[in-house]
Amino acid sequence: MSNLENLVQRILDEAKEKANLIMEEANKAKEELIASKEKEANENKRRVLERAKREADLAKERLISGAELKVRNEKLLAKQEVMERVFSLAKERLKSLDEDKYVSFLKNTIKGLNLTGGEILVVPEHMKATVKKLGIALKVSEDETVESGFLIKDKGIILNYTFDSLVEHYRDEMETEIAQELFKE
Repeated sequence: MSNLENLVQRILDEAKEKANLIMEEANKAKEELIASKEKEANENKRRVLERAKREADLAKERLISGAELKVRNEKLLAKQEVMERVFSLAKERLKSLDEDKYVSFLKNTIKGLNLTGGEILVVPEHMKATVKKLGIALKVSEDETVESGFLIKDKGIILNYTFDSLVEHYRDEMETEIAQELFKE
């Protein structure tokens, strides 16, 4: 029986050895699979992080760009409000022009026009008496007035020299120059 025991023992030893080899191969395969999956997971993690970083950078750029645009728009709106105040103030100052300056403006403007003398001159109420004393060849309207400046009417044609109209007429030309002076940067 000792041969049988030796044979059984050798079979058991061989079986244990094969089992150990199989276990080693299985462990090696397991380790390779784990390493492969870890590498794949790390690569996925890297790609996800890169994409998240790109998206975060893009979102940050959009936020900054949006904020800069909002600031620029608010700054532009404020500048437009200041410009509007400048032109409103100019109109108000022109409306309260003293008598001498008004008369000088009226005479110089009329002097440059080709008038027949049959036209009607419409002036502010508070300037009617002064203008009538000037001896201008134009008839001063009794029933019409303007807030500032004057109008010259003749057969359906109106020459508008009101200060509001003149300021608006020259506004586009003056805006750039005024803005450069006001908002030097």
